Amino acid sequence: MNTPNYTKSAWLTLGLVLAFVAGWELYWRNQHLPIGYNDDESMWASKRRQVYESSPTRPVLIGSSRIKFDLDQGSWARITGEKPIQLSMDGTSPRPVLTDLGNDPNFKGTLIIDVTEMLFFSPDGSFPEKEAIKRVKAYPTWSLSQQTSFQINRLLESGLLFLDDRNLALGPLLNLLPLPARPGTWGGPQFPREFFVVDQDRQSIMTPAFVADTALQNKVKGVWLDVGAHSPPNAVTGPALQAILDATKRSVEQIRARGGQVLFLRTPSDGIMRAAENKLYPREQYWDRLLAYTQTPGIYFEDYPALTRFSCPEWSHLTPADAVQFTEDLIPIVARKTGWPLGEPLSALLGQPIPTCR
Repeated sequence: MNTPNYTKSAWLTLGLVLAFVAGWELYWRNQHLPIGYNDDESMWASKRRQVYESSPTRPVLIGSSRIKFDLDQGSWARITGEKPIQLSMDGTSPRPVLTDLGNDPNFKGTLIIDVTEMLFFSPDGSFPEKEAIKRVKAYPTWSLSQQTSFQINRLLESGLLFLDDRNLALGPLLNLLPLPARPGTWGGPQFPREFFVVDQDRQSIMTPAFVADTALQNKVKGVWLDVGAHSPPNAVTGPALQAILDATKRSVEQIRARGGQVLFLRTPSDGIMRAAENKLYPREQYWDRLLAYTQTPGIYFEDYPALTRFSCPEWSHLTPADAVQFTEDLIPIVARKTGWPLGEPLSALLGQPIPTCR
């Protein structure tokens, strides 16, 4: 009886697979998309592990997508000597992460909390908290095999564009099919793939194609309008708001009791987005109350002329070039506001007064 020889079949299969992979990679490279990294639970966990290295020059950043776009980590490192640790999450309230850090007896570092009111002041357990709660719970069980897989994936992602899971996996590609939604259903926001990519430090960066194309920018504006149409019509008030303030104060005091430091930050927004935020979340009732109740310093972009000169192409985030300038303008304001020692390169900047609007 003849024994089959599978060698030729194996080589043929390998050749077909490699040809398909190479073709798929070349196809997406011809779309002029930049390399991006998967901002998944493992990437977040890798940054969560670093929080014990936090200092005034290397703060931990928590919040939603705005601080991921607007604070340029390379510029911060160039001026202060250390890159921040980015723990913010898109479309997510930072309060579960704040609670986690407050309850962590080993965290004694510096925390900058970005406040996007519609997400920060969301009710306990609501949708904007789900992803943050999921990642906080998953971190203690981040296994050795997951860590090894993460390191391998990061190496592959640095050279292969098609491994961009957020844009180029089967699910996101199927979402681009022009299928009408069923009545009474909403599949969530669908952003154009050119909107942004995430780098290995978890910073979100608008692509050159998006910055140059007002049609793409208008698509994202349409997404924000769609999100607004499916969001609660009223902001949280009364006992629910007080519960948020109580929990925030408790976590902030836990961090400060261990020698840590906390700063709240309100990054820019404009257009219809800004008008809606002003209407639903009046500053005096939310931002000012948050700072007063927690006895914590804060920087509100509208208080500083240097921080008000930026426009957001889709109403909510800064371009990469503006993020660099915003960070350069922000650092001396942080140093003045807090007294944090942010490095020798600041000496020239701190020799100049920093005007405020109020």
